[in-house]
Amino acid sequence: MTVDVQFDAEANVATCGGESLVFHCHYYNCALHKAIEDGMGPDAAAVLQSSAARVIERQIRALSAGRAEVEELFSTLGFGKLNLSSLNADGGEAVIHGSHYAMGWTALHGDRETPVCLFPAGFIQGAVSAMRDLPLDRIKVAESRCYAAGAGDCRFKVEVL
Repeated sequence: MTVDVQFDAEANVATCGGESLVFHCHYYNCALHKAIEDGMGPDAAAVLQSSAARVIERQIRALSAGRAEVEELFSTLGFGKLNLSSLNADGGEAVIHGSHYAMGWTALHGDRETPVCLFPAGFIQGAVSAMRDLPLDRIKVAESRCYAAGAGDCRFKVEVL
């Protein structure tokens, strides 16, 4: 399956699975991320992750997408190469090579002490929720290693409750 991103030229809107898409470069995404962190402090992480999870969960449900399609969508949207192959019924580990957010952050702001891939964590949470037909609050995702914090790739612990 090829991910079906549609563009309505009259309305100037791109959609996929009934959800609007906005394509931004790493400059914009990292500036927005930093502004939210600077403004909200510790509360920013939950807002950034949960907002992504809610949108992606609806999108993946509408697409009836499986693992391969979810990985393809992540890549098609320019977020990096997502690998969900080690997930099982209880969760497991998801890996991103070339994370748009982590690489963008380091290019603009240098390394950081904490993981930065909050949108990708939300993407994974929403996708697993939709693929398993479970509510979002039954899926927990936390980044355990991040390229922006000195790791070679970004890794996420996924728990199905």
